[in-house]
Amino acid sequence: MSMPMNSRKRYFHVGTARVCITPDVGMPYLGYGWDRQDPFLGVNDDLWAKALVIDDGERAAALIACDMIGFPPAPFAASVREQVAIHTSIPGEHVMLSASHTHSSHASIDLSTLELEWPWVQELIGSLAGAAIAAWQQRQPAMIKVTSGEIHGISENRRVFRSDGKVYRNWDRTVPGAEVRRGPIDPEVGVLLAQRPDGSPLAVLSNFTAHPICAMSQPLVSADFTGLAMTAVEDALGPGVTALFTQGACGDVNPPVVRRNVRDAREVGLELGGEVLRAAASLLPDEVPATDCRVRVATKHVTWEYRMDLMPKDAAARAYAAATEKIESLKRGGASAAAVRAEANRHRDALENYMLTRNDARREEGEIQVLAIGDSAWVGVPGELFCQIGLDIKKQSPVAHTYIVGYANCYQGYFPTPIAYTEGGYEVNVGRWSRFTAAAGVSIEETALELLRAVV
Repeated sequence: MSMPMNSRKRYFHVGTARVCITPDVGMPYLGYGWDRQDPFLGVNDDLWAKALVIDDGERAAALIACDMIGFPPAPFAASVREQVAIHTSIPGEHVMLSASHTHSSHASIDLSTLELEWPWVQELIGSLAGAAIAAWQQRQPAMIKVTSGEIHGISENRRVFRSDGKVYRNWDRTVPGAEVRRGPIDPEVGVLLAQRPDGSPLAVLSNFTAHPICAMSQPLVSADFTGLAMTAVEDALGPGVTALFTQGACGDVNPPVVRRNVRDAREVGLELGGEVLRAAASLLPDEVPATDCRVRVATKHVTWEYRMDLMPKDAAARAYAAATEKIESLKRGGASAAAVRAEANRHRDALENYMLTRNDARREEGEIQVLAIGDSAWVGVPGELFCQIGLDIKKQSPVAHTYIVGYANCYQGYFPTPIAYTEGGYEVNVGRWSRFTAAAGVSIEETALELLRAVV
């Protein structure tokens, strides 16, 4: 069988660019909890959107990696893609947006009682598209090499099963009962290196699986450990190198240190950055072969049904109205922010049922996208995929190096394994973060494998 013409080429044309997306102090951040409306009080480290454009001469694709918790709902991704397509030769469906899921970033997903700040959203659309356009304009010859490393000790499955029969999160250190078991982690560190003809590194695209929530209890802007890891990589490799991070199937995976401070984020980031550097360094020698020079993209839209255990619409509206009145009464009475937050969390079910039933929607469409570069494939999923599903996709993939890109293009909540719905726990409680039936996770695995077979 003859080889495709593109596979005989040694060089892609690769471009990178970045734009700072640090929010203004005073903008709300999400953190964790129902009353997610606290403002930022300062900046620990900047947030970035970094674009990587890869062109094989016939097809081109762009990946825009962002220090964000996630992307706003439609038409956000479509708007970014449209601008990129207008100003480059990259088709809109060949653009993948990737969010690291840092919780110390803008309130950009629909999990708060706040309305999204649309003037800021419009500015963000221009910033992300502008980074991809700039990367397109700065393309230069580069080889692509891919490998994987492995790191233990900076991630653990956060669903802790204890002897009382309940599922706790890994930061619940003082709960009663002995630990019985936990779910899996994915220690793989994926690394794609773009290398100039003179051997110098141009870009490093990496992938790892763990929630960036070391610093989420602090009212400070931070890319958390994932962004700090990329800063460490760029500092080590020197000027002219762009390091981009993509998040894996981390729906049920956390770092061991959670919700504490930015020092923890820095320490975990240095460990991750060190493994990315080790893997990237192993690709630098001339004798390490470059990957085939081919870009392929496949995408499919699927429909997921909303779960059936929601309150009836009228009952949800009444419960929400009663809860809102209690919370507002506390505010009028001068209650502390902590007291208001505690009351709000007591009524979380009322809020979430109301938000999910108010518009009569019973299903929602989502996009699964595969961006294949040489012998690597990056599988975009619009939310928080459970680790086991990601591992199963990787194991069955026909592409040598397959990585899950969670929080891609949109945020549509958790995608647990079917058994998790019977086990219980936060990730499967009714809420905007968990609005689909168990069939959604199954369909993602099936669709991802279908698309992976299509790009071989």
